[in-house]
Amino acid sequence: MAERNSILILGEGRIARAVFYYLKDLSSIKRTDSFSSISRREIKDFSLIVSCLPGKEAPLGLELALRYRKNLLDISDLDPPFYIRKIKEIEKAKILVIPGCGFCPGLVNFVIGREILFNQKIDGVLIKAGSLSRKKLFFPFLWCLEDLVQEHRLSSWQIISGKKRKLSPFAGYKKEKILGIETETYFSVSGFENLFKEKRFINFHFRVIRPQGFMVFFNFLENYNFFHKMHFEYTRQILEGVKSDNYTLAFIDFLKGDRKIISWIMRSFSKKEEKINSMQKITAIVPVALLKVLFLNKFSPCGLLFMERLGENQQIFKQILEEIEKIGIILKRKEV
Repeated sequence: MAERNSILILGEGRIARAVFYYLKDLSSIKRTDSFSSISRREIKDFSLIVSCLPGKEAPLGLELALRYRKNLLDISDLDPPFYIRKIKEIEKAKILVIPGCGFCPGLVNFVIGREILFNQKIDGVLIKAGSLSRKKLFFPFLWCLEDLVQEHRLSSWQIISGKKRKLSPFAGYKKEKILGIETETYFSVSGFENLFKEKRFINFHFRVIRPQGFMVFFNFLENYNFFHKMHFEYTRQILEGVKSDNYTLAFIDFLKGDRKIISWIMRSFSKKEEKINSMQKITAIVPVALLKVLFLNKFSPCGLLFMERLGENQQIFKQILEEIEKIGIILKRKEV
């Protein structure tokens, strides 16, 4: 029989470690363990799985949740259609599965879902998100390097002037200044495609934020095989070894035609000597907030529940944002 309020964490990367960090002081959690430290037959002893697996291993989270009939909070980078194909199995297992419950996708979807539900005037959403440092020409590699590399190899889907368009990596390159830092932004894969079905958008763009020079640096590493499996661990050691104060940010603008009517700013910051970086903070705190607001309060619907749908409930929306703000994440909404 599963021990009540016992959490199994899949993954050993930085996001998984950050989830552990936030859970360790919760007295209501009876047990927290890593998948690597238990046998498979012990999975039945847990009441909830939090999956923080890299993209290539990510399907394991839902596989275990279905096999052992455990609720799942999934931070892993999997597109919505993967879960939608499994919806009947999820319902049959009578479990709750919340995919994409990190930062972006995750917290960003949560906010977008609520805004487009309660403001029918919105016909455009423009998102920019990423991480920066004030150190010149420096990118803080703050999360799973495998997923970050894959992100910049894939084409993305954007809605531009009412048409869904497939764009190559780094398309739409633009120089900008954010927080006084010289940056570049470009269209990127996002995991927001499920939102395209919510309503008709004239524009729905996702742009990733990087320091100026990142595209050239990334292409250099790619072209000289630094991301090849033979050299990958060496590359990871070098890129992740340099520390700097770091920001993780998201800017979301909601439009009616060409006019911005609502804007959101999300900002996480960490000093270089902190135990967890800004991306770990703003990503890991989301499933922890869901755990506290939903599962510890006995809110237990069954089925597949995307973050954009979860934002429909005013009380849940307010409580989750309050939990996120408690650790110093800045969340600002402004009507223009």
